[in-house]
Amino acid sequence: MNHENSPQDILLPIKEVCEIVARSRASIYRDIKRGTFPPAQKQGGSSRWRRSLIMKVVEGKYPS
Repeated sequence: MNHENSPQDILLPIKEVCEIVARSRASIYRDIKRGTFPPAQKQGGSSRWRRSLIMKVVEGKYPS
């Protein structure tokens, strides 16, 4: 399924990302350093992830 630029491609906070991928905050940031998880986009002082990229992780298609 193509999630790129869909109307539902919203920015998610770390708490929601953790719930979706069923992983801890620490493991997500560890995988970002390894390059196996999409990096966050900074929005003000907060980190946010595109829903489309998180869905690629869930579907096993990241990195593509």
